[in-house]
Amino acid sequence: MAAPNRRTPGQHWIVRFLPLQTLSDAQDLAIRYKKVEGLQVYVRERKRLVIPAVVLIVIISIACAAGVVVFLAETYSLLVLPALLLAPVILVASLFVQTYVFFYWLENRALAHALGHRPKAAQGALAAWLLRKWGVDMGTAPPVPWILAAVVLFAPLVMLAYVELTAVLVLIVVAILMPILFARFDR
Repeated sequence: MAAPNRRTPGQHWIVRFLPLQTLSDAQDLAIRYKKVEGLQVYVRERKRLVIPAVVLIVIISIACAAGVVVFLAETYSLLVLPALLLAPVILVASLFVQTYVFFYWLENRALAHALGHRPKAAQGALAAWLLRKWGVDMGTAPPVPWILAAVVLFAPLVMLAYVELTAVLVLIVVAILMPILFARFDR
């Protein structure tokens, strides 16, 4: 006789905060990119916009990893080794989060382009303002893994801001402008 599959309350709490669904969604997105020719064509036709966006994503990931190292090294010298060991994890994880959100957004744009219309009206005041004033259609917002983004993007950027505020402000402004400019020049 098989024992019933019971979850303890602690297990449920842990599973809820693990990025397992995000990893599964990212894998599905990669499979769709490989199999759906329309998505591949959409990205290929816009490679002059995609390449600078990906370069910016890499720069932000490097800044996140460097921010952790510099902040922890300045805080206490014994934290240099753990910071250096943590840096590649932050680099890869922040790269993952940003590329996941960016390519999910691209998939939504490719779908709207293929259908010849927008699946939803502009979401939010900023998206409506951009559409009305500049003719920039931001499209459907992608799902954001907020907990993962907070740990591997926002916290490292806050650490870097403690050391070099100007660099972080420039990165944030450029990161905000990147999808707006992409949408503006995506005709």
